[in-house]
Amino acid sequence: MGLQGPRTADWFARAKATLVNGVSSGFRYWGDEDSMVIDRGEGAYVVDMDGNRYIDYQLGFGPIVLGHADERVVRAVQEAAASGTTFAMTTAREIEAAESFKKALGWVDALRFTNTGTEATMHAIRLARAHTGRELVVKFEGCYHGAHDYVLFTTAGAPVGHLGSRRSPVPWQASSGIPDAIRSTVRVLPYNDLEAVERLFGNEGHQIAAILVEPMMGNCFGVMPRPGYLEGLRRIADEHGSVLVFDEVKTGFRMALGGAAEVFGVEPDLGTFAKSMGNGFPIAAIAGKDEIIQDWAKGGVTQAGTYSGNAVGVAAAKATIDILASGEPYQRIRKSGEALMNGVERILAEEGVAGHVVGHWSMFSIFFGEEPPTEFRDSAHHDADLYEAVVRGMIRRGVMPVDDALEPWFISAAHGDEEVARSLEAFGDALVEAKG
Repeated sequence: MGLQGPRTADWFARAKATLVNGVSSGFRYWGDEDSMVIDRGEGAYVVDMDGNRYIDYQLGFGPIVLGHADERVVRAVQEAAASGTTFAMTTAREIEAAESFKKALGWVDALRFTNTGTEATMHAIRLARAHTGRELVVKFEGCYHGAHDYVLFTTAGAPVGHLGSRRSPVPWQASSGIPDAIRSTVRVLPYNDLEAVERLFGNEGHQIAAILVEPMMGNCFGVMPRPGYLEGLRRIADEHGSVLVFDEVKTGFRMALGGAAEVFGVEPDLGTFAKSMGNGFPIAAIAGKDEIIQDWAKGGVTQAGTYSGNAVGVAAAKATIDILASGEPYQRIRKSGEALMNGVERILAEEGVAGHVVGHWSMFSIFFGEEPPTEFRDSAHHDADLYEAVVRGMIRRGVMPVDDALEPWFISAAHGDEEVARSLEAFGDALVEAKG
């Protein structure tokens, strides 16, 4: 029996008649009987076309940090839209949003807005290559940096058995349609392995334009960096004249107001941001130190976008950032996140199931295995079938994480004690059911 009710199934049939596979992003397709059609979001909940309410831990794959349809953000967007949305010039709202962004981050000298995380990482890579005069980019196994050709290698969908040795990893291409020449510009390494980074830079450091890294693995169980790892990347980049880029599309404004740089105490040269900075509205940014980011002002490096800095996006960003700056939303997210993490650990112990809760209180996952993961290759030791069975059981009980443990549970400020209690009850019952 699928997850769809009768009206949701009818709506999905309509979707398949016009949208490829019934979706506008491949990650949303769970199969013809399980792909959901959502009517609306309300705080910590989504409601499907049958009126079924689910406690939402997908949160749009992370953007919803305050809760669905937060009235303060919606009001700011409505006011902005009423005055026009897209202009061929800078707007006052854009400037105000940039000021709030820069103040929140602390380490940023300047920025430009764009619309999606994919665009942000694409522009950051081009900027790093232009600044250094080099072509190679280092990324890490299991990290996802958007859907453009330069980064679709060894993402979280890669088969671990096809990645080669740790000393000489093989970049696994995630899609057809990528020119063969692109592969030669990418170097892929295991996450959390500084020795591997040192070895690569010893051989090719003079050709490496950038290290592109998720400070916390947002598409791999929420794996955290080992102590000293990010500091090591910072040191290696400095020693070899490469640009350190933190992809904070998921961690930015979610882990803390100042993002991963605040949490881990390491500042990159460039950072890419999206998702939580707009509480679900399409807005992104590339930010950084003047030494590099002002290359745009000097000319010769293209960055453009018709909708970049549009009134709706920047109004959502300013409203969201200003609300987060009070600190109160983070207190609520932390309380709920820690309660969920501790509760899941307790249930695993009570049921005698080998597993670990991995990540940060704002975004974490559950790894079914003996030892907690520290890199993507550890996913081979995760019981993915058990996890999927548990999540499907939770969804039938009105609680909705993603059914792939590589994608974390996201917590919003709208999740409270009631949602935590119901979620833990659903997890426990679904785990017992899945164990048989």
